[in-house]
Amino acid sequence: MTYAFAATRPVNTPGAAPSLTEEQLWKGLDYKARNPMVFFPMITETNMKSDEGNKFERESTLDNGHAITESIELHAPTIVYAEMSIGWRVTNMISYGPAGELLLTISSANGIPGVAPDKPKPSAQELNAMTASALEKTLGVIRELVKEGKL
Repeated sequence: MTYAFAATRPVNTPGAAPSLTEEQLWKGLDYKARNPMVFFPMITETNMKSDEGNKFERESTLDNGHAITESIELHAPTIVYAEMSIGWRVTNMISYGPAGELLLTISSANGIPGVAPDKPKPSAQELNAMTASALEKTLGVIRELVKEGKL
């Protein structure tokens, strides 16, 4: 059985530094799409198979030796789609809340990273915590890249 889930978090929570702009967040998501090893330690190698600017295909090798082909589409300055050869579709989306706060959403369809398809679906609270962790990791890496002057 396959599952889908999405979670959204504010980008600039109290105490988060540096505060990120929409432009920095977008550049960070672009960087994440092109340099996944910085964000995902289980990826040991990435090879670009094709690159047409906003659409590219890469093959990523995982620490277990498995390779996954991913088709990535960038729709600046808002959406990154990643279609994986294992059937998963992951979306990263930038938006704004009702008070104008910058938000980041990560969604997964046809499977959820970290959840085996033959296992019972975790509760919404468990999935929310898992996705929140991915969001926080992504934002943390982007903040470090901004501090290092890479974005």
